Amino acid sequence: MYDVVVIGAGPGGYVCAIEAAKLGGKVCLIEKNGLGGVCTQKGCIPTKFLHSMGDIVRRATSARENGIDVKIVLNYKLLQSKMMATVSKLASGIKLLLADNGVELIEGEAKIVTENKVMANGKFIETKNIVIATGSHPICLPGYDFGDKIISSDNVLDLQNLPADMVVVGGGYSGCEFASILNALGCKMWLVEIEDRLLPAQPEEIGKTVEKYMRLDGITVMTKSKVEKITDKEVIINGEKLESEKVLVCTGRKPNINSDELDKIGIKFNRQGIIVNEKMQTSIENVYAIGDVTGMYEVAHVASRQGEVAAQNIMEKESIMDYRAVPVCVFTYPEVAFVGECVGSSAKFPLTASAKANCLADTRGFIRVFEKNGICTGAIIIAPHAGELISEPTLAIKMQLKIKDVVETIHAHPTLPESFQDALRHIVGKSIHLPKAKSLLK
Repeated sequence: MYDVVVIGAGPGGYVCAIEAAKLGGKVCLIEKNGLGGVCTQKGCIPTKFLHSMGDIVRRATSARENGIDVKIVLNYKLLQSKMMATVSKLASGIKLLLADNGVELIEGEAKIVTENKVMANGKFIETKNIVIATGSHPICLPGYDFGDKIISSDNVLDLQNLPADMVVVGGGYSGCEFASILNALGCKMWLVEIEDRLLPAQPEEIGKTVEKYMRLDGITVMTKSKVEKITDKEVIINGEKLESEKVLVCTGRKPNINSDELDKIGIKFNRQGIIVNEKMQTSIENVYAIGDVTGMYEVAHVASRQGEVAAQNIMEKESIMDYRAVPVCVFTYPEVAFVGECVGSSAKFPLTASAKANCLADTRGFIRVFEKNGICTGAIIIAPHAGELISEPTLAIKMQLKIKDVVETIHAHPTLPESFQDALRHIVGKSIHLPKAKSLLK
């Protein structure tokens, strides 16, 4: 009998399996669609590979202004091949880690029979605990199905050729990323969002700033807009007919739940996903759920932490989830990252005042910090490498560091992280690199 059977080897599932094994557990991991889940196979990894390639194209193009003339010829088939090689390399790395930690891997589809029994490949597997990490799947527009014309975020990267033009429906994280990346690679893009701004679930400043830079990059952004009809030849939006080779739908995802299976053993769930407590337990004490299937946060790093928490509780090392400092990154140009509570007193440090940003010839964006009682409570970063920059604010918020703790810490120069320090200096009226520094409580 296993201590735990983990169903799904995404960033939550494989981390959970390895953590449980490190704590002395006998672990079985079942996966049907490739190690690393959507993140490694279809999402985070391939898109960020393309994002880095798009950044090369952008920087090579802008280098002409500084005396370097570069001719760019895109071989999309080779680019796609390298992208998939990166995916394969990382998936192979996960397989090695599982083997190194003694995790038994079964390739196949799992079915929960009881709270102590799972079936895979026609065989019953007995276990003390089960972890459901089955992820999610993209949803299409009402009345339409995914196919050759209408594609999802899961299969857009399978295209053998870069489309000449594309309509992206949905201005959330995925929609903004794909519109930015494919535009950088040379695809004519329209980005359609039904709300009045991009990234509508986030502070208005983020969506408005992203939209501004997208428009400057040549992307046609259509907010307060709705797709009325899609045919083989055109897309009708607000009565306007657009000829587009492909339509990429990024309007959300649904958890991969077998409702009959869960009902049979009494696991509670709702439209968002499987209901869990702070230990990642479901309504059945020895059955856990992590990642997208819970419908809580659709980001890989949260799933991984949830996996660790579940594994620790299974192995009788009490642990709970803490969502107070969850960084979120959006890989547009420039990148976007934010963390914590973006309310209260704030100050904004523009990248135009950053020495390193000027050296990079990329001064688009800013760092805004939020403060309460002398402690940093939130940060918004729109800047090159924002995904890396957000780690220091995340740690500051997690540890409830005082602003003076960060301000009095020596930061290397010239670097982009200095701008976080400068923003905190600015909020307490001690700015050095902005004129007429004074306390900014607004």
